[in-house]
Formats: sequence, structure tokens, C-alpha cells
Amino acid sequence: MDFYDNYIRTVVDYPIKGIKFRDITPLLANGDAFHQVIMDLNKELPSYDKYDKIIAAESRGFIFAAPLASYNNKGLVLARKAGKLPLVGYRETYTLEYGEATIEIPKDAIQPGDRVIVMDDLIATGGSAKAMVNLVRKAGGIPIMALFLIELRSLEGYKQLGIPVVSIVNYGLHKNDILQVEGEQHFVKFIQKIDEDFIEVEKEDKTLAKINKNVIISVVQIEKNGRLTYIKYRD
Repeated sequence: MDFYDNYIRTVVDYPIKGIKFRDITPLLANGDAFHQVIMDLNKELPSYDKYDKIIAAESRGFIFAAPLASYNNKGLVLARKAGKLPLVGYRETYTLEYGEATIEIPKDAIQPGDRVIVMDDLIATGGSAKAMVNLVRKAGGIPIMALFLIELRSLEGYKQLGIPVVSIVNYGLHKNDILQVEGEQHFVKFIQKIDEDFIEVEKEDKTLAKINKNVIISVVQIEKNGRLTYIKYRD
């Protein structure tokens, strides 16, 4: 079994029916696993002289950003829920599925020109991450990239940010994802989810087909220069 499949637990129908909750507590409870994820995240950071600080969202973002900032001798900026800071520098309100939320950063935490990494444990719709990008810019900083342990690909939160997004573990599919599947000589394109077991894809000849998700080998990212990048598919 894959390292992350072993330590990230999927809890079905939590917090509401139909949701698959990705539970990272088994990963955090194992010292070797926690160390490994920090090292894996660290590999994705730019070189030392290309960024100055990491901004992280309350509260699970703190868990991963704090050791990374310490390990690299970088400053850590806490994006906290409203009312938690004594001296607020900037605040940003963003939309949730039901209502709104506000996050704030401390006064003088980001200086004009600071190059900042945006970080959280997970990106879903991208609302809180976009709020952090906006906070960095309000303070005069420059958001360099966004880094996450987990991305829920079907929600396409990366589209909100306007900066490079890197995630270690990916679940689900984006519309128009290119897939490598068993039994096909050529790639197919993901069109839509049919149910929990089947998806609709478009073949090279533009015909549509219904396939079981079990036959997906990988997601294939095609870069501008034609290079193919493998992304492990997780449902």
C-alpha cells in the first residue's frame, strides 16, 4: 500500500452524508510518518533564497507550516480566525458554503516585498487559500506559490489562486483531466462522474464511453513543452 494511503484515513459520510472526509490524524500520530510528510513537503519548496516567509491557515495549516518554516529558517505568518489577534494588520472575508468567514494576520507580520509561500493542509474550493493570497498582497508581499498536503481535485480550488499550486496527495478528478486507463492504447479525457463506481470519458476518436474507476492507471498532466507528468489517482 502507498505510504499516504496507509496513513490518511477516509471516513465516509462525515461530517454529512455523501462526504468522504480525509482524516490526517493517523499520519500525525506516527512519528516516522509525520517526519516523512514534512520532508516530502519540503522538497516542493523553492530554493532558500527565493522566498522569505510561509503563511498558514488556522488551524491545521499551522501543523505543517511551523516545522517547515523552522527547518528552513523562515518566518511564519499565522492567518487566524477573527478575534484571535491583539494587533491586526489586515483582514480578509471569504465565502463558505453556508455563510462567510474572516481571517486576519498580525500587524507587521508581512513587510512590503516579502516573498511568501501560502500553505494549508488541504485545498478544496480554495476560499481560505485565496483569502491568504489576498492578505499577502494587501500587506505588500508577493505570493510565490501555494503548497498543500491534500488537494480535492474535483473542486478545482487552484483556479481561485492565480499562483502555482502544488499538492502531495490528490483525490478525485478535474473535468477534462487526461487519464491513462487499462485496455486503451491512447489517453482518454474525463468528462463527468456517473456514480460512485463509474465515470464518462471521451476517447481519442471523440466517442464517449462509460468506464469503471478501477481501471484508471493514472492522471496525466501534459505540460506546454509536451512533457507528460504522472499524478497518482486516488478516489
